[in-house]
Amino acid sequence: MSQLQKKISQIGRREGGGIGFGSAKGDQPRAMLLGVLAADASAAKAALAAGADVIIARAGADKAKGVIGGAGGNGRAVGAWAGELDEAGASALSDAGCDFVVGTLEGIASGAVDTDKMGLVLEVTAGISDTTLRALPSLGLDGLFLERTPGPMKLADQLELVRLVSFSGSQLLVPVGPETTVAEFRVLRDSGVAVAVAPQGSNAEQIKALLKRLEEVPPRKPRREGADIALVPALAAKQEHEHDDEDDDFE
Repeated sequence: MSQLQKKISQIGRREGGGIGFGSAKGDQPRAMLLGVLAADASAAKAALAAGADVIIARAGADKAKGVIGGAGGNGRAVGAWAGELDEAGASALSDAGCDFVVGTLEGIASGAVDTDKMGLVLEVTAGISDTTLRALPSLGLDGLFLERTPGPMKLADQLELVRLVSFSGSQLLVPVGPETTVAEFRVLRDSGVAVAVAPQGSNAEQIKALLKRLEEVPPRKPRREGADIALVPALAAKQEHEHDDEDDDFE
C-alpha cells in the first residue's frame, strides 16, 4: 500500500471519530489532507517543512526523480505527475522512491502499473462516463485527481464530485486556491475529497494558513436517513482490505 493511501485511510478514520468518545477540545482532526504541487526539490522540502502531507512533483520525469529524492524519497507521500509512463519510466520512478504517480488512462501503459510498488492516481475530467467510472475499481487506484478551477461551487458542481466518488469507489484529489475558505473545504470534504492540492509556488505562509482552515472545518454531522453519499461496495471492500493490511503490519 502506498503512503498516500495509508494517509487517506488514516485521516478518514480520525475524521470519523471514535464510538462513544468525543474528541478532546483543541484536538479536532483536519478535514482532509493537504497536498502541494512542487516543481523542484527545494519547493518540495519547504512544503513538507510547512506541514504539507502530500507532494506531487509536476515536472519532467528526470526532474521528478530529483524532487522525490530531495523530498525524502521512501516513506513519504511524494509522487510524480506523469503525462506518459511506460514500464521503464515506472521502474525508474519506483527506484527513486516515488510513492505514487498521477496520470491518465491514455497516457499510462498497462505494464507500468504495479500497485504493489507504486500507487496510482488517475487524472479525470468531469465528462468521464458512468460506465468507465464503474470499471475503475479493478485498477486498484489510490484516488482520482479532478482538474477543476478552484473556488466556490454550485450544487451541480458538488453533485459531479459525488458522482465521481460514488461510481468509482475512489476518493478525490482536487486543486484548491490559497484563499479557499472553511466553508469551501467543508463542501469538498462532504463531497468525497480526501486531498486538497495547493498550487505550485505556494509558500510556507499560504500552506500553514490552508492547514489552519482545514482544522477549523466542523466535524461531520449525523446525516438524515438516506442522505449519505452512496459509496459503491468496492470502496467499502477496499477500505476493509486496507485496514486488514495495516493490522498485518503489527503481527
